[in-house]
Amino acid sequence: MHYKESRLELRGEIFMKVTWYGTATILLEQENTRLLFDPFLSRSEKAFKPLIGDLSAAPNILVTHSHLDHIVDIPAISAHGNGKAAIYCTKKPAEILVSKGLADKNINVIKPGDVLTFGSFEVRVLKGKHIDFDKWLLIKTLLSPRNLIYRKNLKYMLKENRICVEAGETVVYDITASSPNRPATRILLLGSCNLDENTEYPKGADLLILPLQGRTDIAQHTLSLIDRLMPKSVLLDHYDDSFPPVSSYVNPTRFVSLMRAKYPDVPVICTQAGQSSYVV
Repeated sequence: MHYKESRLELRGEIFMKVTWYGTATILLEQENTRLLFDPFLSRSEKAFKPLIGDLSAAPNILVTHSHLDHIVDIPAISAHGNGKAAIYCTKKPAEILVSKGLADKNINVIKPGDVLTFGSFEVRVLKGKHIDFDKWLLIKTLLSPRNLIYRKNLKYMLKENRICVEAGETVVYDITASSPNRPATRILLLGSCNLDENTEYPKGADLLILPLQGRTDIAQHTLSLIDRLMPKSVLLDHYDDSFPPVSSYVNPTRFVSLMRAKYPDVPVICTQAGQSSYVV
């Protein structure tokens, strides 16, 4: 299954629901366990904006890095859920979240090498790396007429960008989901489309969740990650235009075409934001 298809179909019964809520916001659900990653509420009237109640219902929030589109809304989401959610993040996003009013008691500071357990999910924290923005993307963004159209957004983004710095702390989550009487399912979740050169990542994950954003040559760049990770299937996220003028829509067609040519047996799932895919 490829572009515009929303279901990931293997053999067997429905096992897990994966929902992309726009930007890098992913919700994994299995039985009674829910894990929410990088929640963010869109700043665009045209992009999908998740209901804050849908996000605040998750009891566990995991952060890949501290750029504004991955953490800035966590305090509001936490408050909407009466402060019950446990937040898992590295040192820098923890500092930023506390400065924005999130209670320290809600934050669990993690680091690469840690192993977290949530019900039937086991989550290994791996060192990641943020994508290197190429100069052509930076020039295109700086000179875009959308800076005038979305000048209020731009002012807000520039202010938050000075606060929400990544600080070299991007992580990757290696997630194993177990269930009686069936093989475990492995999901590798990236919050930015890059990998650390010195980290050994698991190959052959059942599902790779991959943000398609950050370079003008993003399709070719992303294919190099596939070469290294060799996943059995790929779910794309973060290719929407949810915080203009800094963000932009990335058409996944080029990447899908490259995948069809080189890895025709590897499904690429591109859902609409707010829709679910199913690992079955």
